[in-house]
Amino acid sequence: MLDTIQICDSVSSVNTVFDTLNTHFVTSGFDGAINPLPRVTHEALMGWNLMVLAVALLAVVVNKQLFPRQFRQLLSVPGGVAQTNQLLREWLPRRSFIGFSSLIIYVALMGLFVQKSLVALSHDVERYNGVVVFAMICGSVALLLVLRYLVLRIITWLFHTKEAFLRLSAVQLSVTSFSILAMQPVLWLLVYNPYSMVVWTGVGLVAIGVLMRFFMGFFEIKVATKIHSFYIFYYLCSLEIVPMTVLLAAGIRYATTGSVM
Repeated sequence: MLDTIQICDSVSSVNTVFDTLNTHFVTSGFDGAINPLPRVTHEALMGWNLMVLAVALLAVVVNKQLFPRQFRQLLSVPGGVAQTNQLLREWLPRRSFIGFSSLIIYVALMGLFVQKSLVALSHDVERYNGVVVFAMICGSVALLLVLRYLVLRIITWLFHTKEAFLRLSAVQLSVTSFSILAMQPVLWLLVYNPYSMVVWTGVGLVAIGVLMRFFMGFFEIKVATKIHSFYIFYYLCSLEIVPMTVLLAAGIRYATTGSVM
């Protein structure tokens, strides 16, 4: 009985010492207030993105079903000058429904690709993922196409090379059709997986399209005109490679630093 009383006294003394050393162990809390932080998300998919991609797919299917021969001829232009000759004997791409619809689809898909690339590279969903930004990018792409068309018109008027203009129009529409088909899977991946690897895959496809326009346009102009090869090369560089390189560098700088300067 005496041992039990001594053990209880020793436990009580230990508890008293512990409470003395740790008087604020349970009763005190944090001095500052805990404010909830907004949830951060890098989700790039929007409902209207799927509508744009669906309309683009539908337009490709409609063009293939309504104009199967013209569709095949556009895709066969990279086969050589003879394919372009056959196409131009039968119809003019720039005055056709398939040509107009392909340009509209191309503008929409390129606008969507640039927008999602900015989202993926900058991780700023609130700034770049809206409809207004998409409309501005589409307007810029359309403006670039209009400027290219005007330059072709001016060159045609200065050097009286109407046939070269028609051939370059066929080449550009052919590459546009290939770009539409090639960018579809990239865009589907990009809206669901906004990763930089997908972005650079799309940039590579765009670069291939630029090179295709360059080399195909070079041979088409060489056949249609007697202009020296150096001047053709200089003209195509100023029309194709230089603008796309400047735009690509400006886009990457804007996505990473917030400024193009």
